[in-house]
Amino acid sequence: MNSKRFTILTLCVVCVFTLLMSGYTTAQGTDSFSAEDVVPLYLNGIKAADGYKVGDTTYVSIRSFAEALCEDIDTTWDTETQTLSLSAENLELTAAVGSLYVVANGRYLLVAEGVKLYGDIVVVPIRTIAQVFGAEIEWNEKSLSVSIIPGASGIIESGDTFYNENDLYWLSRLINSEAGNQIMEGKIAVGNVVLNRVASPICPDTIYDVIFDSKYGVQFSVVPTGAIYQEPNDESIIAAKICLEGGNLVGEDCIYFVNPIIGAASWFKTTRTFIGSFGDHDFYA
Repeated sequence: MNSKRFTILTLCVVCVFTLLMSGYTTAQGTDSFSAEDVVPLYLNGIKAADGYKVGDTTYVSIRSFAEALCEDIDTTWDTETQTLSLSAENLELTAAVGSLYVVANGRYLLVAEGVKLYGDIVVVPIRTIAQVFGAEIEWNEKSLSVSIIPGASGIIESGDTFYNENDLYWLSRLINSEAGNQIMEGKIAVGNVVLNRVASPICPDTIYDVIFDSKYGVQFSVVPTGAIYQEPNDESIIAAKICLEGGNLVGEDCIYFVNPIIGAASWFKTTRTFIGSFGDHDFYA
């Protein structure tokens, strides 16, 4: 074989290998970024780590952020489930790639675009992980960098003491009875509607009273049918916790949802502002 043919064959093999590896990376759910996406993160004026700009959101390595604020951490990686587990003083955290939330001390924090994997680095929005450590974040437009400011509150409070038992009980049951068979986004959105009503001046001001409100007729069909009393599934409980943390997918003005196949969708279409659809439900403000 002459050298020219050998060179061509070698190039072909390299190209095929590159394509195969590209497909493998995509199959594993790994995202990519360029040098222009990198955002330096500073703690007390000293560079602590790099963040990664994705649209309007800065993502950061969970491990790197923890190392900047903690002296001793331990991490494990489950290849099969693509889940990172991190332990530090007073903190137990898990983050599964693709999941809509991270779990920190039993608290469920929304990651609307999903936990991401860059190469072998698990990243989440910097404001999410900052909440875990009780830190504040400041964006410097001039230097295109982020300053991490440790807070006085410290590591996130345990879910056992944070969640109001009565609120969680009723919100998880409403979510389950209305959207228990829906995707996680649909469950969260239904919970958002309930809490938006609690905050609205035209609705009752507790979760229980919103669910059982009968001032203008029954608000949720699952109340008279008795479905509201069914035991919620695990995802419905998680969705309720995400909502109680302030995680919101529909905006603060959305106070209605309807299944257009079985509900009075025409009234919503002609009188309300359409927000979006999650699963079988349409959401309106």
